[in-house]
Amino acid sequence: MNYKNIITIILFSLFASIAYYFNWFIWILSFVVSIWFYTIIFYSFHIIWKKLTKKEITDLYEYCKSFLFRLWLFIFITSWIIGSWAYLSNEVFKAEMPEYTISNWEKVVKFQAMVHIWSESFYKNVQNNLKKFKEEWWVYFFEWVRQWSEESMDKFNQALWMNFDEDLYKNVSKLYWVQYQNTNDFLWIVNDLDFNIDLSIDEIINIYDERIDSQNKSNNSSEVIDANKQIIELLSQLNEKELKLLVYINQAILNTIIWNEDIQSQLSKSIWKQDIFNVIIDDRDLHLAKEVNNSEYEKIYITYWLLHFKWFFNKLKDMDENWEIIEIKNLYPID
Repeated sequence: MNYKNIITIILFSLFASIAYYFNWFIWILSFVVSIWFYTIIFYSFHIIWKKLTKKEITDLYEYCKSFLFRLWLFIFITSWIIGSWAYLSNEVFKAEMPEYTISNWEKVVKFQAMVHIWSESFYKNVQNNLKKFKEEWWVYFFEWVRQWSEESMDKFNQALWMNFDEDLYKNVSKLYWVQYQNTNDFLWIVNDLDFNIDLSIDEIINIYDERIDSQNKSNNSSEVIDANKQIIELLSQLNEKELKLLVYINQAILNTIIWNEDIQSQLSKSIWKQDIFNVIIDDRDLHLAKEVNNSEYEKIYITYWLLHFKWFFNKLKDMDENWEIIEIKNLYPID
């Protein structure tokens, strides 16, 4: 027995053990059947290619030994790369969620960047920070899209290509074993100086309708994805061990996305249509900047989605060039 056969047996035994751990013999059987299926397919291609090139066809047994060695080696290397990336993302290079302190030397604003699903400890840290500042008579400006009509919500879902309701973040959080943002947890801390600085779905849709012509509206008609239903169906098909593996990979993805602002921006643009994305980002940022600029309060604590800060800060500087970032602190949303 040569070294390739030994490596093949070792790798097969390793992955068979892993498969058994996650789902008893079901994964092993499924894995073996799938590998045999692809072996036959590739061997068929091998036969066709050899006949076309008029070369000798490799014996099935010899072909299988060579193919399985390369296949298991590829699976091992791919798994090692994914596993290493997931470990580094979750355990070493954890995503940071900044608290920006900005000032124009008349007002001081703390912008706590947020993601709508995160760990419970992150929530607690933000609540504690908010409590500390409100005890010093800061006011709280928060992101929370206000009430809407059913017609506007239908248009919003159509524009997003997704059924976006109050249960979406709650269900998505189950894929990461983290909490979903409950804005009520941040209200009425110390005092009632809490101000919803956001647009309503009705206002977003009105702006959206004004910007796209009738041609675009007709072309924008598409099937709305029911993400909640898909998530619930996925969760129902997984056992506890499979869910743990999925969660760990998903947390690594979330850390990677949060860690890189360019990935966030490109991902949002690719998921959402550009016209509605511009309203969700640009117009809400402009609204927030105007509220801060015109506010009578001199010390303001803000919680808003991370992706908003850059645009919000630029719009604020357009109104008053004296605004500067004077401090940045970091929290860790996935810990």
